Amino acid sequence: MRKPNRPAKTPRPVAAAGAKPAKPADLARLEQDLRARLAAKPEDKAAWQQLAGILANSARPKEAVEAFAKAVALGAPVGPICTPYAIALSTLGRHKEAAELVAPVQARKPKDFALTNLLGVMLKRAARFDEAAAMLKNAQRLDPKSASPWQNLGNVEEARGNFAAAVEAFQEGVRLDPRNGELWRLLGRVQRVSGDMPGARASFEKAFEFQPKDRNTLNDLMGLLIDLGDIAGAVPVVARARKFHVGDRSLDVMHARMLLRLGRRDEARAVIDGILAEDPGERQANLFLSRMAGDGDRRLANEALKRAHEANPDAAEIQSAYIESLSRSRYDSEVAHLEESYRLSLDFMRRHPDKVARNSRSLRTVFQRVMDLEQLEATGAIPDLLPIWQAEGRHSSVHYELGQVHSLDERIAIVEWHRNWGRNVQRRIKPLPPAPALHMPRKWRIGFLSSDLRNHPVTYFCMPLLEDFDRDRFEVFCYSFYEGERDVIQAELEKSTNFRWWPHRPDDQVAADIAKDNLDLLFELGGSTAMNKLEVMAYRPARLGGSWLGYPHSAGLETIDYILVDPYIKPEDSRLLIEKPFELPETWVTIGGRLGFYEVPIDLEIPDDRRGYVTFGTANNPYKYTTLCIDTWAAVLRRVPNSRFLFVRPEAGGPSFLENTRAAFAARNVDPARIEFVGIRGKHLPHYNKMDISLDTLPHVGGTTTCESIWMGVPCVSLVGAGFAERLSYSNLSNAGIGDLAVFSVEDYIEKAAELAADAPRRRVLRHGLRDMIRAMPLGQPVRFGKAFYDKAAEVCAL
Repeated sequence: MRKPNRPAKTPRPVAAAGAKPAKPADLARLEQDLRARLAAKPEDKAAWQQLAGILANSARPKEAVEAFAKAVALGAPVGPICTPYAIALSTLGRHKEAAELVAPVQARKPKDFALTNLLGVMLKRAARFDEAAAMLKNAQRLDPKSASPWQNLGNVEEARGNFAAAVEAFQEGVRLDPRNGELWRLLGRVQRVSGDMPGARASFEKAFEFQPKDRNTLNDLMGLLIDLGDIAGAVPVVARARKFHVGDRSLDVMHARMLLRLGRRDEARAVIDGILAEDPGERQANLFLSRMAGDGDRRLANEALKRAHEANPDAAEIQSAYIESLSRSRYDSEVAHLEESYRLSLDFMRRHPDKVARNSRSLRTVFQRVMDLEQLEATGAIPDLLPIWQAEGRHSSVHYELGQVHSLDERIAIVEWHRNWGRNVQRRIKPLPPAPALHMPRKWRIGFLSSDLRNHPVTYFCMPLLEDFDRDRFEVFCYSFYEGERDVIQAELEKSTNFRWWPHRPDDQVAADIAKDNLDLLFELGGSTAMNKLEVMAYRPARLGGSWLGYPHSAGLETIDYILVDPYIKPEDSRLLIEKPFELPETWVTIGGRLGFYEVPIDLEIPDDRRGYVTFGTANNPYKYTTLCIDTWAAVLRRVPNSRFLFVRPEAGGPSFLENTRAAFAARNVDPARIEFVGIRGKHLPHYNKMDISLDTLPHVGGTTTCESIWMGVPCVSLVGAGFAERLSYSNLSNAGIGDLAVFSVEDYIEKAAELAADAPRRRVLRHGLRDMIRAMPLGQPVRFGKAFYDKAAEVCAL
């Protein structure tokens, strides 16, 4: 029962009871004889049983399962063939059936250690983690000296994100079997995700000592050393490994990783290209290439992952990476990429149920984008997933879940998640030494860190601060890591600011180079969005750090001193912010400048006058479509008879989004025919002319989309919540002079939408008057906003 303990490898079935080990040629002859025997006597259950064992030993699980099933159907007892039969089923991804096969056999022999241990493994693979843990504890009692059930229990706890318990289980395993390299490797893996880097390194080194030929051990140890930046420590590991793996391409991949970590990107790419020229489907090389390409070249990333997936169809890690990459792809047909990602996600849920939690981020993103609320729920509850994302250090995972909160306690728990994430980052990063004090008057130096300093909404909002500032008092620096081509907006910023463009540069080098600019205050604008470098802030490259725009929540790093707020966005409960408020007196953003919110024509008539009914709508991202949100929108449609709802989204051009969305509204007693769709990315502002009223998402509200809506003369109804991400529209609406559309309960939201639907005269006035209202209010006053920002910056820098 040793091999079933190793999740990284598919266990190879053993022969049925009574079968002796044989050479492949002998097995082939025996198989031929058995098939001839069965052709003459197809009801020979003993022959079917023996054939099944041969097929299982020949790594032909599908045929083995068919033969085992035939033997059982003819009356062969399950007990003697239970183990190879269950393993063959599990190899095919039929984990539920495997567990159901073993359970009654084990129930008849509850003191059989091997059966109890096997059932625990099969229950784990079927994602029945509580039952698996209980069964494995029984196995521990049956054989207290065996390390195997401790190893299997550790795998269960790791799969469900209970890393502290997994560490304890693996530690007990190595106590019982101290020369078991695989146990040391598994221990190191959970120590690493728990943030114990010294412990992980020691465990991986032990594992490498006992099993230097094992590729997984080598990959884990090398990965840690490279991530720690200990290239000197990695070199002798690779040298020793080459003695056991002559010609092994995985060692060349490790060499490429070291080159990349040293900033020698072209050399790393050349190594990978050489590997793929010889073996186009090589798993690790393609995975590495896809990560090198990233959002800068999604076509290349997808080509690499497709090759790897086709060559390794059972590799969950590859499939998950391919799912995520397809979902992030915008080239050619975005909808086609999303549909393929959805298909692969459904397949992943079926084939790898025990790996769903560890890969939940990529799966949840796809299910959110196609509005499959049922599969989204099946990926797990947020409180259960948060520890996994914490251990993986995936800050971006939580960005898409800020609306999945139902109480103040849950909101505070999300804040603490961010704080703990930040502390984990800061444990492995040593801040740069403080800049020397300056003893002469000089301009304040203000920096902005974002890969979106180009033709992007972040720049639309930020441009007033980058173009119109007092050059006698301030110097402005910009830092971008964008991996695409320079556009016109970036070219302008390169002329008006001290612009640093550093794509692909490692975080530590970025931080050191920013420090050379001797900034007084550095604002990060991107959070953990694509190509941004939030963790650079952990090095404290400027005297003070701030956060604004890109991430509607406290980022988590305590080296970020301030977060920009206004009186509306600032949460009333101070526990919902980690940073100190960088509070501006009126608004946190402005619109109406020369970028972004351009003069798109507004139709003369409201849609209600043209069509004879009110059209509600949204252009918000589907990750904000919570169950509460869909419930509330449906309630509005029921409250306003004959009204319609329009989705303006890229996803709205795909069949899965349409089908799932219609089904969601039908389940809430709304005729699906009342739901309309426009599939588009970019240049979507003219489609606001088809809406009478935009309904904000809840509880995570819109930001850019709310500004777009009201700029197009479409009033937006929004729910104000407790957290930062729940108050953005409150600020936008209040600073545009229509703060009454921001309400404080779901009931008031529904009534406000119905009231506005019944008030066609007001909607007509807003349609053509709202843009001028905005220009006269704080939301439309960029110069006023810029002065308030820089006055506040000078105030905090002088403290």
